Amino acid sequence: MSAADDKQLSLRLLAGFAIGIAAALLIRSLGVPAEGMTRLAGLFGEIFLRGIFMLILPLVVPILLLGIQRISATGAMGKVGLHTLLTVGGLTIVAATIGLLAANLLQPGTAVSPEAQAELSRRFGGVAPVAKAPSHELLLNLLPKNPFREVALAFSPEQQGGLLAVVFFVVIFGISLARLPAETTQPLYHSLEAIYQASLWLLLWVMRWIAPFGIAGLISQAVVGLGWEVFPLLGAYMGTVALGLAVHGLGVYTIFLRAFARRSPWHTLRESFPALLVAFSSASSNATLPTTLRVAIERLQVAPPIAQFIVTLGATVNQNGTALYEGVTLLFLFQVFGVPLSFSEQALVIGLAMLIAIGAAGVPGGSIPLLAGVLPLFGVPAAAIALIYGIDRLLDMLRTTLNVYGDLVIATYLNRLYHGASADSGGA
Repeated sequence: MSAADDKQLSLRLLAGFAIGIAAALLIRSLGVPAEGMTRLAGLFGEIFLRGIFMLILPLVVPILLLGIQRISATGAMGKVGLHTLLTVGGLTIVAATIGLLAANLLQPGTAVSPEAQAELSRRFGGVAPVAKAPSHELLLNLLPKNPFREVALAFSPEQQGGLLAVVFFVVIFGISLARLPAETTQPLYHSLEAIYQASLWLLLWVMRWIAPFGIAGLISQAVVGLGWEVFPLLGAYMGTVALGLAVHGLGVYTIFLRAFARRSPWHTLRESFPALLVAFSSASSNATLPTTLRVAIERLQVAPPIAQFIVTLGATVNQNGTALYEGVTLLFLFQVFGVPLSFSEQALVIGLAMLIAIGAAGVPGGSIPLLAGVLPLFGVPAAAIALIYGIDRLLDMLRTTLNVYGDLVIATYLNRLYHGASADSGGA
C-alpha cells in the first residue's frame, strides 16, 4: 500500500467519522425524530462490523503462526537474538503497564453522564451480561477440548473459551511447528502467508469502500445519545493515550538510555529526529525502516549488523506504543459502557490485545478489528469501537513514532553490549 493510498484511506475514515458526528448533532439541534436515521445508520454499521468480524480469525491465526516462526528464526543469532527479545518484551510490558495505570488513574471513559452512558448502551445493543469464572476455571478455559468448536463459537456471548482459547491454542501449536524441520513446515507457512495476504487485501477493500459509511453510521448513533458530550469524552481519551506515550518515550526510555545504554538521552533523541519525523508522517514502522536504519548506522553509530537485525525485527515485534495505546483504548471503552474489570482481568485483556496485534494489518486502523473482537468477551458490544475509529489515525502517528524510537533505543543498548560503544559524542 503506497503512502498516497494510505493517506487517502485515512482521509476517508476521518471523513466518515466527521460526517456521522455532524449529522447527529444537526438532527439533535433541529429536534428532528431520529428513529429513521438511526435505523439506517445501524444498517450501515452492522454491514461494516460483519465485514471486519468475518476477517478476524483469518487474520489472527496466520499472524500468530507466522509471527512465532519469524521470532524463532532469531535463534540463529544466538545470544543477541535472545537478548533482543527479552529487552523488547520487558519494555513492552512496561508500556502496557503504563497504559493500564493511566487509564485507571485518569478514568477517561467516565467523562460522560450516567444518562448518556445508558443511552449509548441502548443504541449499541446493550452490555451483555458475562458470567465471570473463578481464576482456576479461567485457566482451564484457555485449554480447548475441541479447538474447532472454539473457532466456530469464538464470538458467541455464552461461550466461555472462545477467542481466548483459540489464541492460546494457536500459540502453543505455533511453537510446536517452529520446532519442526524447515523443509517440513515451509509449505504450510507459504499457505498461511497466502491466507494472510488475501485477508489483508479483503480488509483493505472493506476499509476503503464500506468503513467510511459504517463509521458514519455507528458514530452518529453514539452522538445522537451523547450530543456535545462526545467531544470532552474523546478529548479525555486522546489525552490519556498521548500522556501515556509521553511518559514512556520521555521517561522510561530516558532512564533506560542512562542506566543501560550509557547514552545521553537528549543526544539520542536529537539524532533520531529524521526517523521520528518519517514515522509520525507515515504512521508505518515498515515505511520508516530505511530511514531508521540510516539513522541507527550513520547518526547513532550503531554497528551495521546490530542495526540491521534489531531495527528490522523491531519493525514487526517491538510494539511499545501499540501496547500502551491498545491498553488505554480497551479500558476506556469498558469504562464508557460501565463494565468493571478486576486488575487480573484488565491484565488478561491487554495481554490478549498485545499478542494478536503484533502483526496487525499495516493499514490505517488495521488493529481495530482485532480489538473489536476482544470487547464482546467482557460484554461490551463490538460496535463500541466506532467511538475511536475515526480519530485512530492521529494516535497511530503518535504510537508509531514511539515504536520507531524504541527500535533505536534498543539498538544503541545492544550495540554497547556487543560492540563496546558505551558513550556517544553528544555529552550529557
